This record gives sequence, structure tokens and C-alpha cells, in this order.
Amino acid sequence: MALPGGGAFRAETWTLYAVGMFVIGLRLVARARKRGLTSLQADDWLTINCIVWYTLLIVSVNQVFFSGGSNFMTPEEEAALTPTTIAERVAGSKWVVVLEEAMVLTVWTCKLGMLFIYRRITQGLKQARSINIAFIWVGAGFVGTQLGLFLNCRPFHDYWAVPTSNTQCWSYFNYQVIEACFNISSDIVMLAIAIPILLKLQVPILQKGILLGIFSMGVFIIIAAILTKLFSLCPPLLTYAYLNWYCREASVCVYVTNLPAVWSLVLDMFPSLRKWGRTTSKTPSSSDRTTQSRILKPSKSKDHQLQQFGKLGSSKAMPANLEATESQERIVEPYGIAKGPAGAFHINKDVTFSVRRDSVSDDYPVTADESMDNKTHKRGNVQYVSNCSAV
Repeated sequence: MALPGGGAFRAETWTLYAVGMFVIGLRLVARARKRGLTSLQADDWLTINCIVWYTLLIVSVNQVFFSGGSNFMTPEEEAALTPTTIAERVAGSKWVVVLEEAMVLTVWTCKLGMLFIYRRITQGLKQARSINIAFIWVGAGFVGTQLGLFLNCRPFHDYWAVPTSNTQCWSYFNYQVIEACFNISSDIVMLAIAIPILLKLQVPILQKGILLGIFSMGVFIIIAAILTKLFSLCPPLLTYAYLNWYCREASVCVYVTNLPAVWSLVLDMFPSLRKWGRTTSKTPSSSDRTTQSRILKPSKSKDHQLQQFGKLGSSKAMPANLEATESQERIVEPYGIAKGPAGAFHINKDVTFSVRRDSVSDDYPVTADESMDNKTHKRGNVQYVSNCSAV
């Protein structure tokens, strides 16, 4: 006999599951495209492992709900027990044990997966120490939660005794407190590590906002974990509504763990999104394009001499479209060059420009010595590194 509201419960749980499996599938596709099936990393294998526990969790919550409940009963329900309802509740109580274990394995697998991602992001940084501490805390939480579940009810088979005289065997009270302490505290620790890392990412503001939104779903996970315990521990609120919140908490854990890799796949498929939210410089003016198009051509004479550059004319500016550390094989002819007898020269080595401004104003003129071998020239925020020789 199913509990009331079975249709809505089934629709919600399996919809959450379908979305979760879709996200996991996209994540595995993204990782396989980047690394290949034979080079998947620890968090990828944890995700594959999570499929088993997540599926078992959704199946078990539905079995508990549609089998008529467990040995968690009101006094009126206990007084109305029949051999048929007892058999149903025994089966449901066994599924509750499976449910609790599947919930722990699903949530903690997601936690470990996220920590492995954090470790890759912070490799070589000072935040790596925080990740190691989080690993220790999550590991200790898993061990403590497992001990709490298997030692909470003695003898163990009383977990499915209907009815049972041991309150711990139907309420899971001590276990629920232990699980809540480790689960919620580890979520807070991981969120405190993730947000500062994301804030420092050098990505366009809109992309950073999307990533912050994904990881901020951890706040919902914490809220769901709290509500789960309220509906299973607080006497005025004791109902099977905690099953709904189990599914919601576990599903959002799956989403948060896998969505970052899905976003990476989206960026690979639509490269234009990498510039989404990035401010772009204005289009170069016609005078800039005219200046850039003037290129010194080599003379037919064999006697080329490297002449000294004068200051740039105040009416002309350096082109605004030079990229950082961009090698150029052309030299823009500025006004005021003292032309030598040959009239022109040719540089046979690349000149590396490291530009920290979109444009060079008249306040930052560029000059060069007659000897340019292995020289570094700085004017304002523009640095020119050259290794040139005249031909």
C-alpha cells in the first residue's frame, strides 16, 4: 500500500534522476573528448561510481514510499497492524537501510569528486593545504557516518523489526545527528574553499557569474540537508517528507559536481562563448589603420645602416590592436625618422612586444638606441624586448 501523494512523489524523484543522469552523461562526454577513455582521472571514475549509488538511492526511496512505509509508525498505525501490513513494513524497513547507505555513498562520492577538482585547480598554490585538510575532514566524516549507521541499532536486524522496542532502530536518531554534523560541516568547508578560488579566476565577468551560480547551489544542498533532519528528527514535523528532501539534496549534489565539466563542453562546442562578457576595445580609427599599413620596404642597396628613431608625432599613436607578447615582422614608420643614405632598412629578427595598454598616448613616446642588440626598452606601460640586427 503506497503512502498518500504517490503520483507526485514518483514524478518528482524520477525527473530529478533523469536530469542528474543527463548531466553525468554530458560530463563524461566532455572528459572523454579531452582526455580519452583510457586517461580519465579520479573524479571521473568517482562519477561513474556515483551512477550506481544514485540509481540505488532513487530506487530505494520509491520502494520505501510505495511499499507502505517502514517501522516508523504513529501509535494509531501500530495499533492497526495486520500480517499483510507487517510484511509490507518489514520490506520497507529493509529498504530504509539500503536508502540510508545509498544516500551516504552518493553524497560522499560527490564530495570526493569535487575535492579532486579543487586539488587540480589549486595545484602549486597556497590553497592546496586547505584542500588536504578538507580531504581529511570528509574522510573522517565518511568513517564516522558509517560507524554511526552500523552501530546505531543493536542487534542490527532490529532495523526491520515491526514493531520495534528500540527507538534508535526506527528513528535513526543518533545516526542522523552524526550524519548531519559531518555532512553540513563538510559542505560549508568546501563552499568556503570554492568561492574565493572562483572569485580570483581570470575569466569574463559573465562566465564567472555562471560558475559562481553553479557552485552556490551548495547553499541549497546545505538547506536541503537541514530540512531532511528536521522532518526526520523534530517530533512535530516527523513525516515521510524527508524522502523528498533526500532526493533533492542528492540530486543537487550530482548537478553541482558535474556541471562545471558540462560548461567546459559548452565552451568547446561554442568557442564564441569564451568571449562572452569580455569587454572589447574600440575599432581602430582610419588614421591608426593608415599608420599601421605603412611598412618600410628593403632597399636594393647592400649597405643598410640602422638609423636612430625620433619621437612619434603627436598626431599619430601606436596601433591599438597589438596583442600581449605578439611577434611582428613589420615596423610601423613613425614621423620624424632620420632617413639614412640608403633610405630604408630591414630587420631580420622578430621583435617581441609586451603591451599592457590598449593604446600608447603621446605621453609615452617610443625611442630606440642605434645599438639594439638584446635591449629592453620601457616607456610607461609598454615594454619592448628586441633581439635585432640590421642587414
